[in-house]
Amino acid sequence: MIAPPMSRRASDETVDRAYVLADGSPALGLSVAREGFDAFVVVLPRAGAIRVGRDAQAELAIASPSLSRLHLAVEVEGEAATVRDLGSRNGTLLGRSPVGEAPVPLPLGAELVAGDVRFSLLRLSSLPSVARPLLLLGVLESELALRAGDPTALVALELSSPLNAGRAVFDTLAQLPIASRVALVDDSTLVAALPDASLVGWLVGALAARGAAVAKQAVREGASGNVVPVLLRELAGRQAVEGADAPDTPPAFQYASLRKIHHDLRKIAPRPISVLVTGETGTGKEVVARELHRLSGRTGPLVAVNTAALPENLIESELFGHERGAFSGAQTAKAGLIETADKGTLFLDEIGELSLPLQAKLLRVLEDLTVRRVGATTERKVDLRVVAATHQDLMALAKEKRFRQDLLFRLNGATISLPPLRDRQGEIGLLASSLLGTLAAGGRTPTLDPAALAALESYGWPGNVRELRHVLERAVAFADSGLITVEHLPPTIVDAASGAPLRPASGDVRATVKDFERERILEALRAAGGNRTRAAEILGLPRRTLVYKLSKMKLDDE
Repeated sequence: MIAPPMSRRASDETVDRAYVLADGSPALGLSVAREGFDAFVVVLPRAGAIRVGRDAQAELAIASPSLSRLHLAVEVEGEAATVRDLGSRNGTLLGRSPVGEAPVPLPLGAELVAGDVRFSLLRLSSLPSVARPLLLLGVLESELALRAGDPTALVALELSSPLNAGRAVFDTLAQLPIASRVALVDDSTLVAALPDASLVGWLVGALAARGAAVAKQAVREGASGNVVPVLLRELAGRQAVEGADAPDTPPAFQYASLRKIHHDLRKIAPRPISVLVTGETGTGKEVVARELHRLSGRTGPLVAVNTAALPENLIESELFGHERGAFSGAQTAKAGLIETADKGTLFLDEIGELSLPLQAKLLRVLEDLTVRRVGATTERKVDLRVVAATHQDLMALAKEKRFRQDLLFRLNGATISLPPLRDRQGEIGLLASSLLGTLAAGGRTPTLDPAALAALESYGWPGNVRELRHVLERAVAFADSGLITVEHLPPTIVDAASGAPLRPASGDVRATVKDFERERILEALRAAGGNRTRAAEILGLPRRTLVYKLSKMKLDDE
């Protein structure tokens, strides 16, 4: 075991003495246990509320797709605590009872469940003396403000994998002297306040020696509370002006709603972890995968696979490859798409459409970085990063036994959630102008008249950016003068702008629903120029489902 310099070990004093808050009050802790990851404990403030969720603005941020952005809040007052749900998608349970938006007491030792994460309130004095609870960032800043005269070296560490993915980080932190304080920023970023600058080099070296490599670090001397935000900005490599774009930010990410996403991509890209991209159909999930690949510096290709579009009888051989004679028609051996992505990035779109047997095979690829072709007896090594995308709720599918939970955990090294276009209404004009510039192909760029722009902004965009592009393609084809007016837009968009109902509400409800579905399908086909794959994307359906509906409605020839 590597011993730190100047060292009193964590076992020299008890945890409750070490983690009494700076004002002398006893501290409570919250244990955090997520399926597939090691548990850890965070120190709670003496008073006040902390929000828990997967968003960076949560005081306790946990990158689990089962958590809402802001899922629940725990409020502490002395040695008592309450909990309330923040309108989460999957809900919060205290024991077996649902927690509502009104606060309820949180007893010591009771289990609190949110998605795949379990929490429990405890006194830090009940922990083993060698444990190293983590402070919340706000608690550390408060302590630094009270200890402004003490010599302190601050180091921010960005880890190459989540700190609770293995014991390496916790085993290293347990060796730090008692006077050290370590705060959790998110599940891969720490800030440590160390009593001696020599501990910085030791900490970084010890983490690397244990296989918990540090992707980035930033160090500052001083103990004032306002040093921490500066340190974190240095770690992230942000511009001096908050929110400014990085110099090489592509046009697709230079919108206010996507700048934070691009910042996250820059942090994630150098790491070998898998990434799950979620969002409605047409929000740009493949654009995110391509940008991750560009930023990663990987030398191999980006191989994009739409798992919903591959024929069921060919998908296994397309993904994993096959040997000669593996099945009828296999005249020669063929490398699969996974092998093709060697030293690059494999983008698996609509991962929720993958069958359970193929999910099991994919899990093995991710765990062992090997692939076995159909009909082969040996495995081949591959070096790749997997980016998976879905518009479905994979946690809900896992609960229904339609998606492997262990594969979900493996894919979800980091999650990127894309906003729907209806939540970006103020950006539609800029986005439309950018798309029109692309569609002009070097010629005169068409423009939108005010009424047409207002119609675009009032529409709900179920097909998101992809649907907007198709609508503009259609409009450009009809706008001979170069000015796009309302008459060049599809009837569904014009009707939405005018408030006209698509169908009378009277009559047989089932017939009305069928008529609406039929009209929506025909409109998508027109917007896609008859291309069924593109129409399915606009509708948010697998292509197989659209083909089935066309056959059932006798629309095959329309």
